[in-house]
Amino acid sequence: MAEMRNTYTPDYVIHPGEYLEEILEARGIKKRDFAERAGLSVKSVSQIINRKALYSPDVALTFEKILDVNAELWMNMAESYQLFQARRKDEERLKNEYTRQWLRRFPTADLKRLGVLPATRRVEVLADSLLRFLGVSDPHTWEEYNLKRVVLYRKSSRFTESDESTAVWLHIATKEAEKIETVVFRKDAFRTVLDEIRTLTVLPAEHFLPRIRELCASAGVAFVTVPELKHTHISGAACWISQNKAMIAASLRYKTNDHFWFTFFHEAAHILLHGKKPIFLDAERGSAEGEQENEADSYACAFLIPTEEYMAFVGRGQFYPDHIRDFAGRIGIHPGIVVGRLQHDGLIPYSWHNDLKEKCCGDEAS
Repeated sequence: MAEMRNTYTPDYVIHPGEYLEEILEARGIKKRDFAERAGLSVKSVSQIINRKALYSPDVALTFEKILDVNAELWMNMAESYQLFQARRKDEERLKNEYTRQWLRRFPTADLKRLGVLPATRRVEVLADSLLRFLGVSDPHTWEEYNLKRVVLYRKSSRFTESDESTAVWLHIATKEAEKIETVVFRKDAFRTVLDEIRTLTVLPAEHFLPRIRELCASAGVAFVTVPELKHTHISGAACWISQNKAMIAASLRYKTNDHFWFTFFHEAAHILLHGKKPIFLDAERGSAEGEQENEADSYACAFLIPTEEYMAFVGRGQFYPDHIRDFAGRIGIHPGIVVGRLQHDGLIPYSWHNDLKEKCCGDEAS
């Protein structure tokens, strides 16, 4: 899960002129005398002491010679003061109604719960933390950056998500994927891995999720799960995070294994069959639209339940639990997946046989 920035930011930093004044007073040196010894005007020294000016590295070296205080300290104090002032100005720039409205477009409550944002209501603090997380300088820059990125999204037809929530969900997923060490992607290796992953469908989530991550990483794919955020309605996503590393992300939003496995193999199809530039986002099973989405749907359906065997099973018209279990056992998948396919195809009501499905917990990103 994404972590908040853990660096110390002081509430107050002294101007180096204050330190200079303290030293001169402690040593009984008059400003005029100090100015003459430093080759500076009294006005210049007064401006530094009165916090109206700073100094150059050459002057810092002069202070070192006269006061025996390292020039590095004088420069560090000056830089720290300048940075502190810049931070204050940046905070003030974020205290406005535009920033407040910008924040409202994001799922801030979810992001606080996940530790991405701090537990505060201060607009400038929330905005600063969110900008750091997103890796952009200000809300206006975000507008332009996200607008360009949105054109890369390939969405299933029932998407009604917020672009901001979607962007944050993808950003969390990408950050988690970047932490996973993988080999260089090889298509043939990934195809082989998918055959082994299919055998995991009979296991509970606590067993198959870690194994999927291991197997995918061994073929150059980072697999992550990220909880659904408000207004996203994302079930899964697939994209390339580098030329040699792909990502599959799942939200587990439907909490059942039939949806999870269909989503996983749908996203795997995008990695195998489609280009590296688009970002594929999918809302729910069977809502695909467009050639690439239809291809991914068909791949997932046939990979999980071979078409000829499925047609033969359907042709018998026997959809009681024992029949479903026997068929699932013969083809080596979990019976809940067969139930989901039958429900989707309209062969049984959605209220039938849900006890054959298994729950997938999706409360934490991992």
